[in-house]
Amino acid sequence: MLGFETIGNATITAFDGTPIITTDPWINGKPYFGSWSHAYKIPNEQLDNIYKSKYIWFSHGHPDHIDPDSLDLFKEKIFLIPDHYGDRIFNDLSKNYKCQKVKSNAWIDLSKNIRIKSFADWNQDSSLLIEIAKKDIIFNLNDGSALGWSKEIKKIISNYKNRFLMKLISWGDADMINFYNHHNEFLLPLASKKKPCGESYTYYMKKWNCNFAVPSSCFHKYSRSDSISMNKFVTPLEEHYNNFSNKNGELLPAFIKWNTNKDDYSKINPEKNLDSPEKYESFGDNWIDELDSEDQTIIKNYFSKFDHLKKKFGFINFRVGNKDFTIKLSNKKEGVEFNAPRNSLIFSIKNNIFDDILIGNFMKTKLINVPSLYPDFTPYVAKYGDNGMARSDEELKKYFEYYKLNSTNYWLDYLKIKSENIIRPKIEKYKSLYFLARSIKRKFT
Repeated sequence: MLGFETIGNATITAFDGTPIITTDPWINGKPYFGSWSHAYKIPNEQLDNIYKSKYIWFSHGHPDHIDPDSLDLFKEKIFLIPDHYGDRIFNDLSKNYKCQKVKSNAWIDLSKNIRIKSFADWNQDSSLLIEIAKKDIIFNLNDGSALGWSKEIKKIISNYKNRFLMKLISWGDADMINFYNHHNEFLLPLASKKKPCGESYTYYMKKWNCNFAVPSSCFHKYSRSDSISMNKFVTPLEEHYNNFSNKNGELLPAFIKWNTNKDDYSKINPEKNLDSPEKYESFGDNWIDELDSEDQTIIKNYFSKFDHLKKKFGFINFRVGNKDFTIKLSNKKEGVEFNAPRNSLIFSIKNNIFDDILIGNFMKTKLINVPSLYPDFTPYVAKYGDNGMARSDEELKKYFEYYKLNSTNYWLDYLKIKSENIIRPKIEKYKSLYFLARSIKRKFT
């Protein structure tokens, strides 16, 4: 076979006679402290192809992409690791596995008909181009945005006949959404609006000049007893096609075998995963457990290293076992409260994976005089801090200097984001008024 197939959460296997490369193989584990599980089972044929792949490429550090419980299945494989500042993933994995660091924007030949280009970005994500027979190009954007590489990637993609986009598109539950206001009222997430996903596919296919798209990186469900309530915000597979316009190309089924020689595909029909939810005790948590003095020291030492937090927040409160422990950062009135079980909280901090307990969505987060954890909390703690190991102002300076030097379109994408952050709140404020005015105008014209 010459082509590729898609399966699992964000897994692509490319073939040149035999399986050559597989991306982000989450196979066995239940990431995010047991909170996530597969929405669909991986059929034996696809599992076998994953196991036979020579190379394994990892996009980023989230456990639904680098699954710790699946790693030992690939001890004889070559791990391809994007070139990030700090090299945390490369350094951690190379202790026990064969790892090859992949320089950004450089073609690597994997077989006679398959080569790849990887692109690491300053959000600690990475994207991948997979070229097959100089005819097909797969743009695996997974959870990221290709920050610093947008113009360069689009230029490359335009040279191919079949251009496949694989990107996380959903209602928006694949992040921290278990938020409360200062009155302890649940804040409905963006995912509750259930915006038609097809519109996003239409937009991004045009943006990246792709004539095919395949739903990817969004096939999970909540399976922990204290997070299953979040399943109502998970996007059903059929909703991906709602309001899609084919003016830019075709939105394919999520799980397919693509034959490069025939320019055609066949559908893979995996079974739904009907496993029952598990109690949080199965993952070592008990909501009545309290912090001891050592735990408090661990928490305080961890968060005191983030200089940026001190500029934006006055305090962080931890409610554990119905008792409060507060870290004062400054005299500001803005703050955050995390209500979490002790075991997962301390494990996430000790192992520098705080994003995992955020995305698990069993921890409750109270926003106090702040609208969101973005842009001043989550990126600085989880992305630049935990993954990039840059916490102080001096470390952050070096961190961003690295990506300025190692990205082709750094300033272009940076300024776009800054502009969006300024304009978006103003648009949201006046959007309803605008649409009302537009409807009145249309009525009379």
